[in-house]
Amino acid sequence: MESLYFSLTDVNPILQCFLCKGYLVDPYTIKECMHTFCRTCILVYFENLSRSEYKCPQCNINLQPFSDISKCLIPDRQCGDMIRSLLPLLDIDEINNEKQFYEKNSLSIPKDLRLKLRLVQNVSPMRFTDNNNHIRIRSIKAKSTISSMKKATVPIAIQIELCKKYIDSSLAIKQYPKKYLCVNSQLEISHIEKYIETICQVQKPYKVYLFFYDSCLSESTPLLLIKSLLFSSTDRMKLFFSIMLNK
Repeated sequence: MESLYFSLTDVNPILQCFLCKGYLVDPYTIKECMHTFCRTCILVYFENLSRSEYKCPQCNINLQPFSDISKCLIPDRQCGDMIRSLLPLLDIDEINNEKQFYEKNSLSIPKDLRLKLRLVQNVSPMRFTDNNNHIRIRSIKAKSTISSMKKATVPIAIQIELCKKYIDSSLAIKQYPKKYLCVNSQLEISHIEKYIETICQVQKPYKVYLFFYDSCLSESTPLLLIKSLLFSSTDRMKLFFSIMLNK
């Protein structure tokens, strides 16, 4: 399988938030100067300022004194997607932070979050910096050293094995998808579900659901995250699909 190699030290400056010095999480960009920060970081920063004091924390350019500071900001989804693709284990931090938020506020954990927690329960990300203060992330299950983390591997394509789990008996499916697929690593579960729906000509009120054995996978879960957490780099991803009434 062809892989892309790159040095994290080369791209760290454009992936890090100026305020927290960590990798950008849910990045938002200031319209006037196009500097990008973590959404939480920039909102907390502006909370401590009056409207007349609104400035970019990085370049100090004066911003328009909107009553709602969010009007100065735009989400940078392309940047967020790129970071998640390059550093799939970064999502583990956010999953654990979400869990802590619900527990701290005595709220019930949503179903999607419970599934994500099951996916990451055996992987604990560890942050560390090298001599140049570059942030790294690795799993304590991995036996890699700091020197081996100088290069990250991002698969261009992912191989998937699709297996039938449950098909509603009222459906007469004439054609099923190929058992083995080779897909772009940037895709999410929803893309595979839509592909199966197209091949099988599934129409409402029926829907395709993908499973990792008995766990239903959230539509927004990146394939790269599932691959990195549940399968080895050489394994084919084995996923199960069901076609049933939309829940």
